[in-house]
Amino acid sequence: MATSNNNIVTKGLSGIIAKQLVFSQRNGKTIVSKAPVFRKRATAAQVAHHTKFSKAAAYAKRALQDNTLKELYKAEAQKREGVSAYNLAVADYLKVPVIESVDTSAYTGVSTGEKIVIAVSDNFKVTAVKVKISAQNQSVVEEGTAQLKEGKWEYSTTVVNGTLSGTKIAITATDRPGNSALKEISL
Repeated sequence: MATSNNNIVTKGLSGIIAKQLVFSQRNGKTIVSKAPVFRKRATAAQVAHHTKFSKAAAYAKRALQDNTLKELYKAEAQKREGVSAYNLAVADYLKVPVIESVDTSAYTGVSTGEKIVIAVSDNFKVTAVKVKISAQNQSVVEEGTAQLKEGKWEYSTTVVNGTLSGTKIAITATDRPGNSALKEISL
């Protein structure tokens, strides 16, 4: 890929020439690249990728039609060089949140109000983190929504859990487009 600066012939040019060169504009620069070569039949993985990307583009268009979301994406995009609100919305749809860590060191099951602290990251914003605590026999002990406090999500228990051994904690993190990540830990 090459860039062209102050060239009166290529300035502002975009499109494909002779099925060999592709001209595009990025951040006020003209980018020149080799034209892609497509196979006659797409593989299953390529079809799946195209479908996912089409859904991401549709999400971005809908998001930018909503004035509130548009302003959120636009404000974040202005903090990043070369990123538009549309690009950020597409990337947000394509990236699932990552549950980095779950700190259960303060959870003993002895009393209510014990804290479970969850670190979650996303390329834009995590909107909800839910916690489900199940006993060894798969029965639900409790479930609820964690609250964002000082950059981490914190869940306060509401039920005493007398049999902590074999307890499973399921964490579900969701971002603005609705992507969800699940992490389960056993105590």
